[in-house]
Amino acid sequence: MDDARRGDFQKYLRRSTGSYELVVSSVLLALVGFGIDNLLGTLPWFTVAFAVFGFSGASVRIYYGYKTEMEMHEAGAPWRTQ
Repeated sequence: MDDARRGDFQKYLRRSTGSYELVVSSVLLALVGFGIDNLLGTLPWFTVAFAVFGFSGASVRIYYGYKTEMEMHEAGAPWRTQ
């Protein structure tokens, strides 16, 4: 694979990580919460709370990342008034 195609592939791979972040962060934090619940005997409180926290954190990160990317993209646009 030549360098130009590799760069395009890496760019698209980075853009697709939002879906993985939503799932992986929720699952990993849910597993941590599940471990805490097993230790304390409070199943499912920490599992649910940590899963929601992971999903919320990933959502906020994706939102602000998208917002920043769009601001950079439109910075030099002709329709943008300065």
